[in-house]
Amino acid sequence: MVLELLRGLSLIGWGLLIGFLGLMLVANVFGAVDEQARKMSQSSFRRWVEGRQVSPEEIKQRPGFVLGRYIAGIAFALVGLAAVDGGVVYLITQLS
Repeated sequence: MVLELLRGLSLIGWGLLIGFLGLMLVANVFGAVDEQARKMSQSSFRRWVEGRQVSPEEIKQRPGFVLGRYIAGIAFALVGLAAVDGGVVYLITQLS
């Protein structure tokens, strides 16, 4: 009984964590997107491909960066929501 309860609660906890990571990507919580854009602008591969230094603001305005950020963020949020729902259903079925 206790093991099933712990499994359900851990699934809910992992779902909340993954959902929060998705929220961080979509809403730019804690400046995570700004930091990623800064790292991308300073990479040696970016300078080699484009032949110039690119500012983080320019990278954040590119359609691929914006689209990828929203797709990844929404996907993480949906997987987290599914895990939380699965944990709740698991708890309900095990405790009844």
